[in-house]
Amino acid sequence: MGQYRLKPHFRAAHVVQLIGVLMVVISVPLFVMDRLPVAAGSVDEVILGDSVGGGWQIPLRYADGEPVMCDPLPDVVMEGGWDCDGTRIKSLVVTEVPDPELAALRMMRAMGVSRGMDLEVARDGDLLVLHHPERPDVPEPGFDAGVPEEQFTGLALSGTGDHEGELLVVSIDGERGDDFTDLIRPQVRDNGGGDVTELELPSVLTSEVRV
Repeated sequence: MGQYRLKPHFRAAHVVQLIGVLMVVISVPLFVMDRLPVAAGSVDEVILGDSVGGGWQIPLRYADGEPVMCDPLPDVVMEGGWDCDGTRIKSLVVTEVPDPELAALRMMRAMGVSRGMDLEVARDGDLLVLHHPERPDVPEPGFDAGVPEEQFTGLALSGTGDHEGELLVVSIDGERGDDFTDLIRPQVRDNGGGDVTELELPSVLTSEVRV
């Protein structure tokens, strides 16, 4: 003979009370979270070179010596990458480089910044400067003159001493690419070895007002 088990009786009032309790439990955390201050986006110090592995590095500074802090690029894995309010900076170090110019051109393509253009290469002492030809004065069909022109520059410096055979590569791409190039170029040429306040750096970019 099977055993009889007493089945609980649920009334409509019980269901309503249970729903009310669940709503309170859910709404309290949402209420608290809605009134908490929104955390500012995380920013990282811009360190040119091997910012991932800790090898050859050049910490980027403003003219007053303050470090440049920008948002890390989420889609950069193999190199350091930052978004400085619309201007993207990427940097890496490659090893065993027999031809610095060829390696620099390849790294620009590998970082996805040359956009299939034929880059021109010039020398500034030991520094290689890569850029694309100037945009023609007459806009091409379909060109929107209201869209700011992207300003792109690539820099590459061959290593010496402990970094012999290495190549430090930097790309600057964005609406304020020229301003950041003026900031980065002297520091890369100097290889981060001197006092940045003694270099001719632009004061248009400051740590007080993030571009």
